[in-house]
Amino acid sequence: MAAGACFATRNDVRVLQGDIARLQLAAAQAASADTARALQLRRIIASLGAISDSLRVAGTNLQRFQGDVSMSIRTVQEQLLTVQELTGQSRKQVESLRAQLEARAAEQVQVVPPPAPTGDSGAAPPTAAPGAPPPGPYRLMDLGRQQLARGATSAARAAFSDLLTQYPASDLVPEAQYWIAEAYSSAGNAVEADSVFALVAEKYPTSSRAPIAIYKRALALKVAGQTRQARVLFQQVIDKYPKSDEATLAAAMLRDLK
Repeated sequence: MAAGACFATRNDVRVLQGDIARLQLAAAQAASADTARALQLRRIIASLGAISDSLRVAGTNLQRFQGDVSMSIRTVQEQLLTVQELTGQSRKQVESLRAQLEARAAEQVQVVPPPAPTGDSGAAPPTAAPGAPPPGPYRLMDLGRQQLARGATSAARAAFSDLLTQYPASDLVPEAQYWIAEAYSSAGNAVEADSVFALVAEKYPTSSRAPIAIYKRALALKVAGQTRQARVLFQQVIDKYPKSDEATLAAAMLRDLK
């Protein structure tokens, strides 16, 4: 019995040792699995970090791209405005030259020569020189612009109004009407400026000043925060004058308002 007992005890010990070995193996396997899972988790975290960095870089690139596009639009607008200004300067130079010619013609008023001497006195009273003619339309245009450049908006409007009154058939009439609106705008009278700009577009729709008059109205509305009305006028420029520089500018403004 003692021998049997010892045998059973040794057998139990072997069983117990086998269980311990299996437990150790299972623990080692579990630890190995945990290590693998931890490694996989670290890889996933690293991948997520890389994706996040990529998204951040993509977002930065997108913002930079959007900024570049916005800058390009502004550059195009500035170039168009520069072209417009150069075109306007050329027109102003031509009109200024014509104004000088008109002024010189007015200065060349000849005094009527006195008649031949008669009687004992041997001389006749001089004939009074005729009055100088009024300034021509180009002279009035030049005077109005000079006054406007000096900030004398009332005097400028007076010169342009004289052009409209004295030379209603002149080809400078739409131009004079436009500059009256600019004079009101320079004086800070936005209501009158808008009214006259509208008159230019309505009364002289085929003139070169019609699209810019509508565009100026739209810009004023945009600055005033009346974006809905501004959109309507910007679209009107595009619809009525699609080939004008103002149509390109209006399209850019509409994109900015969206």
